[in-house]
Amino acid sequence: MKHAVAVLATGLALLGQPAHAAVTFEYIFDNAYPLSVSDDGSVIAGNQTDSHYTPFRWTQATGLVSLGRPQILGGGGVPAISADGSVIASSIGSADSSYTTQGRWTSGGGWQELMPPVPADGGLSDGSYGSVWGLSRDGATVVGLYWRPGHGNRAHASKWTQATGVVDLGGCVTGQASRANGVNFDGSVIAGWVETPVGPWRPAAWVNGSLVLLSDVPDPFNSHAGIGEARYVSPNGDYISGFMSDPETQQRAATIWKRVDGAFGPPQVLGWVEGSEPEYGINIAFAVSNDGRIAVGYCSFDGSPFVTTGLIWTQATGVQDINQYLADNGILVDPNFTIQSINAMTPDGTKIFGYGQMLTPPNTRKAFRITIPFNNVAVSPPAQHARLELEAPRPNPSSSATRIDFALTFPSSADLSIYDTGGRRVSTLVHAALPAGRNSATWDGRDASGRAVPAGVYRARLVTPQGTRSRTVVRVN
Repeated sequence: MKHAVAVLATGLALLGQPAHAAVTFEYIFDNAYPLSVSDDGSVIAGNQTDSHYTPFRWTQATGLVSLGRPQILGGGGVPAISADGSVIASSIGSADSSYTTQGRWTSGGGWQELMPPVPADGGLSDGSYGSVWGLSRDGATVVGLYWRPGHGNRAHASKWTQATGVVDLGGCVTGQASRANGVNFDGSVIAGWVETPVGPWRPAAWVNGSLVLLSDVPDPFNSHAGIGEARYVSPNGDYISGFMSDPETQQRAATIWKRVDGAFGPPQVLGWVEGSEPEYGINIAFAVSNDGRIAVGYCSFDGSPFVTTGLIWTQATGVQDINQYLADNGILVDPNFTIQSINAMTPDGTKIFGYGQMLTPPNTRKAFRITIPFNNVAVSPPAQHARLELEAPRPNPSSSATRIDFALTFPSSADLSIYDTGGRRVSTLVHAALPAGRNSATWDGRDASGRAVPAGVYRARLVTPQGTRSRTVVRVN
């Protein structure tokens, strides 16, 4: 990974923007994923975009500094950071690159390998002892998973402290897998998932060491009942965020759980980004503020990693594509830059971090920061504008021409293109400034060179300063 110099670029403001809008958007560095942030937003931890996801630490003063110890074998996990930015936990490679393990880095001492020793039933699986997924804000508790060798190589949720070493948090079904994803300030509340008897994940928490199931599963052998994942715990331990499958629509929806009188209540399904496909789309809240008034995360419209966006939720706006939220607050993101995920947020909800990619060569990956003044969190979309729309292609599937209708909320640039499942642009249907209102385009099933594309699944993606929408297009012979 090449060390990157911080590059700042402010999003353009809409003319006539509301007087209260003071949201800002800026690029901060290239070729790395910001995945965790200190309480004041000044220190970031994450993975570089190299093939071994080497961890890094960033500050405005130092720029992006590689912490070394790439994951040569096995791997996975998410680097996490303490409240003051002085401690980082991550999956790391061993000093001799012979295995991957959990690691804890301090500014004065460098890396400490947390395994081996391993729990009694733990060991190496495909060269890995386990992975890190969270760190308490006081820097003392590391959570994640360790591997249990043998048939199936099942993972189990784990917790590490200096006093105990890595210990098994346990699950609810013997022989099933589990994972710990997030932890509050002092390590007393840990969030993650446990498997149901038939396999799908179920959101769970370990509160003072006791397992708490966060979804009701009347029939444990129903593969769709109560499935989901708890991904993050607010530092005060009062909110957990993640996703659950909405029982009526089968949408995998962003979800939070609130602790009241010492117990976590039923799931609050926040919703999903418009255009997310039932059963296939994924909407997950990667972070929630200490007061529960704002949550941020990730949407994959069809479950693949190729057509994604960041999401944001407030009580006033509901779940929105982050592009739409920015547009509503007077920020125009470069149409040649596509936001792919929102990963981290300061506990007060005022600084949000994510990444995306330029759509023009060399397709640079860029990290960004969105700043939201505290009193602007509840800004609602302008009531006078209709929603940005991309309608379902017609006919679909199709062996001939497919018509795609869309509507813009106000005059702006628009790019409507077709992408294959590998994320490559196949054909550009529209790339122009368009008037507000309804517009349409037609795809004849050919690529940019005029050749007929193979039968298969494609994505129509509309990118505008007002937001991004996508739809599935199926070609048949």
